[in-house]
Amino acid sequence: MSTSRVDRRRGEVLGTAAAFLATMSVAACEQPSGSGARSPADQAAFMEHTRCIAGDDDATLAPVLSASSVQNVEPLYATLEGAKSGLHAELRGATVVVAALPGMTAEWLDRALECHSAREALGHAPAPSADPFWLPGSSVDIDVRSARDGFNVAVTGYSPDDARQILARANAFVKSKSSDSPQKTVDAQH
Repeated sequence: MSTSRVDRRRGEVLGTAAAFLATMSVAACEQPSGSGARSPADQAAFMEHTRCIAGDDDATLAPVLSASSVQNVEPLYATLEGAKSGLHAELRGATVVVAALPGMTAEWLDRALECHSAREALGHAPAPSADPFWLPGSSVDIDVRSARDGFNVAVTGYSPDDARQILARANAFVKSKSSDSPQKTVDAQH
């Protein structure tokens, strides 16, 4: 092959590779990323489409959603470092402490609560007004961790106002439960 023909072929390959990379970049940008660029409804629709099982409902979550298995609520803070002020705590949401239930794992509860949140945000299921696992017109992040005798469900918002709403809803949620045992709620300290 002559040098000009090799250079032309190399240019075609590089051009094709560049076009492929540009196409992939555009496609990646079109995928919901959880960033602020997508609306809460778009994020909920993506979550429901990718993580939720068709026909699955909240019946298996009834002990959590009725607050009967909820033991207490704690404010959830993040420690931030300011350039001049040093370390300070910022309210991020609430930790809902849930008692262990037969057959329930942290992974299952995480997915089930995320699907519940997506369905509520999309208006596919009625929720109590104090349900802390979703916010009307906003998105929440849910992270479930195993604890000694149950689960810690961290529900975080994407703004300070969301964080205050989550904590207020979680406290109202626990106060509304009808239970024989007393429940513990905590207010955020500013």
